Amino acid sequence: MNMAASGLAPDAPVCAHAGAAAPQACEEAYGGGLAYAREQRWEEAAQAYETAIAHAPLDAVLWLNLAHARLKLGELERGALAASRAVALQPGSALALTIAARCLQGAGREHELVALFRSVDLNAINDANLYLQLGQALYRLGRFTEAIRAFFDVLRCDPRCAEAFAQLGNVFQLLKLPEQARESFRNALALGRTPVAMISAIVFTSLEACSWETIDQDLAALDAQVRNGAGQPVPFYSLAFGWSQRQQLGAARWHARRALPAAAPLVSRITRNTANPIRLGYVSSDFQEHATAYLIAELLELHDRRRFSVHAYSYGDDDRSPMRRRIEQAIGENFVDARQMPTPALAARIRADAIDVLVDLKGYTLYARNDVFAYRAAPIQVNFLGFPGSLGSEHYDYIIGDPIVTPLEHADGFTEKIAQLPNCYQPNDRRRPAGGPGPRSRWQLPEDAFVFCCLNANYKITAQVFDRWCALLRQIDDAVLWLFQSNPQARQNLALQACRRGIEPQRLLWAPESSLGEHLARMRAADLFLDTSPVNAHTTASEALWVGLPLLTVLGESFAARVAASLLGAAGLPELIATDLDDYERIALDLARDRAKLRKLRERLAKNRDSGTLFDTARYARDFEALIGRMVERLDRGLAPEHLPAVRAPTCACPQELQTRN
Repeated sequence: MNMAASGLAPDAPVCAHAGAAAPQACEEAYGGGLAYAREQRWEEAAQAYETAIAHAPLDAVLWLNLAHARLKLGELERGALAASRAVALQPGSALALTIAARCLQGAGREHELVALFRSVDLNAINDANLYLQLGQALYRLGRFTEAIRAFFDVLRCDPRCAEAFAQLGNVFQLLKLPEQARESFRNALALGRTPVAMISAIVFTSLEACSWETIDQDLAALDAQVRNGAGQPVPFYSLAFGWSQRQQLGAARWHARRALPAAAPLVSRITRNTANPIRLGYVSSDFQEHATAYLIAELLELHDRRRFSVHAYSYGDDDRSPMRRRIEQAIGENFVDARQMPTPALAARIRADAIDVLVDLKGYTLYARNDVFAYRAAPIQVNFLGFPGSLGSEHYDYIIGDPIVTPLEHADGFTEKIAQLPNCYQPNDRRRPAGGPGPRSRWQLPEDAFVFCCLNANYKITAQVFDRWCALLRQIDDAVLWLFQSNPQARQNLALQACRRGIEPQRLLWAPESSLGEHLARMRAADLFLDTSPVNAHTTASEALWVGLPLLTVLGESFAARVAASLLGAAGLPELIATDLDDYERIALDLARDRAKLRKLRERLAKNRDSGTLFDTARYARDFEALIGRMVERLDRGLAPEHLPAVRAPTCACPQELQTRN
């Protein structure tokens, strides 16, 4: 039999004519397989193709049809083997390579996909779709330079391929070249790629580059598309757009409906043995050197093992870091490396472990596998810590917050029920370095200047906030502004923006990426941390407070805009929570001019680090466990999830009105 150059789409039955030399039994089995395929009876089709292959094992068409049937059955490993066999027998088949790629990609075997494609002469085939599949696999493997070459090969074959431009945008973004990413997204938009997805990516990469000239225009275009029902941006982007909490919820709901599969829930246990410890599972890709791990490590260590059996399911890379080893040691034999587990297998493992409460530490962030929760792997599923907002999905029962970040008055902004911790929702690790003092010259800071700093990611800096920072520099002659350099393009653009506001670029100083210990040490050299809005400092805020650096924030509406206020309340510094940007500028100016007042704030912060609630991790662990216990108690009583208000008034020194005001 000869492979047909049919150009059939991978979802169509793969057909070819049998050659005259094929045995009659092979022909009959092959014809039966095609008939079953036309009826979508893929199990019978696969069996028929297997029979045909037994008679003609060197026939590429038979292997390809078998691969297609296995793909339709979801048997990705077996499909990949069959498709790879077809490629080996007929390397020039674009269709065989396409089906092999789909199987290998679905099985999470991108390394093998790349190796398979490298084993053939793609230039001889010259198929844009194959280069696209190769580029996507390289992108997922983090081999970004190679991915760029593959996507340019796509454009060589098809210069109007919108998908290639969109994928180039994704790669440039991860390479910290946001302006190149933005232009790639603009090309994809012009060539017909989904407007909402592309415009929102254009806005976000403009924010990453601190290039604000077209943001208002682009946001208006995005708003028009959303209002016309054309879709929603990815939820993470919506946090940075200054959208209301209800708008953010709309984006989350839209994403949940499309990204989470309509999976059949796994069979649930009949009852939970209430005499046994609660089985608590955490799911994440960030059990490594990552902000989430920096926050949660000590909580994992302090869980009461008499009351809780603690499990972790890690689908991220093992970076072999001290943090990874620390978390593995804290969890012990219940730490599951799930990198190679397909989603159904991971969900089944969680169900087999009889987890009572499953906690998603990722939400809608990079590399998340939220689809695990679509299988209802546990009877209680919780959104916590990774994503500051609702996930908009019925698959999550609760979101863990506190009276400031998730006041019950904001319940209509969440699909989850609100479960409030009594103090700040954010856990903290008392074992992280304290950040030893050092001369300012160590970080290229002037010894005699007043150092305002903001070590947040650059996408959080808006033109409105930067206006206030420049206003402060104009009024405080000896002040400098110390910023984190997320990417060189943001640095260049912010220097230009400072000039436009009458500020010499040399008054902007830059902090590169560094280790956690170095990062904490250098923050001690600053005088006042100026927070961003509408997305606050989160982990960075608690790090600043940990080393004794006062932080000034504005209380916003959404979860992401209220995190720093929650931290300051628990740290006993409510006077650093401004009501609006005018109040924010006034407080910053007052503290820069009254160094004695600022010194007293630092002294109080240092005292409260040991006596307050923000860094009392043992107390936090008991509060967290009590909240989980309340969820499980409702489950044991056969009650549906419900809002769980804080059981006692917060012990922070924050005014009561901060808990509910917008």
